[in-house]
Amino acid sequence: MSGLALLLTMFGLIALRVPITFSLGIAGLSFFILNGIPLNSFASKLAVSVDSFPLLALPFFILAGNLMNNGGITRRLFALADALLGSVRGGLSYVCIISSMIFSALSGSALANAAGLGTIQIKAMEERGYDKEFSACLTASAAVLGPIIPPSVIMIIYGVTAGVSIKEMFLGGMLPGLVLSGMYAVMCFYYGRKLNFPKGDKFNPREAWRAFKDAFWALMTPTIILGGIFGGVFTATEAGAVACLYTFIVGLFIYRDLKIRDIGKILLDSGKNCGAILFIAATASVLGFCLTYARVPQSLAAILVEYISNKYALLLIFMVVYLFLGTIMDGGAIVITTVPIFVPLCTALGIDLVYFGVFVGILMSLGTITPPVGTAMFVICRNTGLPIERFTISMLPWFALIAVFVILLVFVPQIITWLPAVMR
Repeated sequence: MSGLALLLTMFGLIALRVPITFSLGIAGLSFFILNGIPLNSFASKLAVSVDSFPLLALPFFILAGNLMNNGGITRRLFALADALLGSVRGGLSYVCIISSMIFSALSGSALANAAGLGTIQIKAMEERGYDKEFSACLTASAAVLGPIIPPSVIMIIYGVTAGVSIKEMFLGGMLPGLVLSGMYAVMCFYYGRKLNFPKGDKFNPREAWRAFKDAFWALMTPTIILGGIFGGVFTATEAGAVACLYTFIVGLFIYRDLKIRDIGKILLDSGKNCGAILFIAATASVLGFCLTYARVPQSLAAILVEYISNKYALLLIFMVVYLFLGTIMDGGAIVITTVPIFVPLCTALGIDLVYFGVFVGILMSLGTITPPVGTAMFVICRNTGLPIERFTISMLPWFALIAVFVILLVFVPQIITWLPAVMR
């Protein structure tokens, strides 16, 4: 069985709506059988692929995000941002951006942003008379910050797959997250004037101070996580464990919003999400082995290097490919299946692998808000009652803004590489 036949089998099964995990597994198993590779190697590679210490960060951060949503941390962060910025015209839109930035430094996931913080944001904007379509678009766009601002689940998956420092990738995501947030703020300023958004209550220093005190323990979460990682106190994996323990203690004993009876459901939901991702990771790892066995990465690298000698042209091709794949597949599956193929190309053309990882992570985050499989998009549409078609049309200006941002990253890579280079 050739590498081309392997890929055609995988995409054919996906086109027939076979779940991605089984599409990857069946294609890989067929390759093993038809090429006479011992089947005990198939089982071994499934198990070994997820036996990784860095990959342990994944379930920890997923669990931490669920504990934050159920333990009152999410709500208090939003209340603090509202107390500080809610008084200006369209202030709630800026509150949405700021609170998403802070929560992104806790969850690492667009879905967690949309399902937890996004629900609060949409409800608040609806109560104050904001346009429903604008509220949905802003909340969805802000949710994209989740996988960009560290810690990031998708960057953890890439780091494990490509053998790249997760700490450096986290550093690389900080500045792009701030730049994109600034672009969102400009868009909110434009819509605030165009749609004449309301002003909130006049700024009250006492209320702001009260909100700050209430949110103090919540604000300590990103301080502990990021400070510990970048300060060398613990690894990204250990940071995930610390985040779980800290948010559990704060939610249960300090805020007391987290109840013992909720723990079982939180663990079950986290286990389901994590299990799905790790199952995809295992079968995708087998597929990666098959592609390497068939020398697909080397052949593709040789072809592209022969015809494409400009790294910017290659990055633009990657941008189109990943944006397309993000509309039909899960981001984790895309990273695990494509990175082993594309990393040799990046190496051949001198593209920094930390830069490439952050770049891919940003592109994958966009897949969470694009039809037909955008998970964060489904949550937003459910919370606002907007049909997916109407939501997609309303998102076009925001998609254009994000496209400008991605193209900026292609031609100004220092936005990603500067901070990791300085910290080295």
